Amino acid sequence: MTTVTINERTTKGKKLIEYLKTLDYVEFNDEQKPSASLKKSMSEAKSGKVIRAKSATDLLKKLKE
Repeated sequence: MTTVTINERTTKGKKLIEYLKTLDYVEFNDEQKPSASLKKSMSEAKSGKVIRAKSATDLLKKLKE
């Protein structure tokens, strides 16, 4: 298997991706799967388990506690 990285921000990259999507034998992995630590962090944030700080200094103080 070969992996090719295409810059999707350029016009040529967008056109190439659209062309490749028309081919049957090309597989796309459009979705990036989040890691376990990212999933845990997202669920903690949704449930309200966050540290609120007014500044970076305040945040560092709270993290040291």
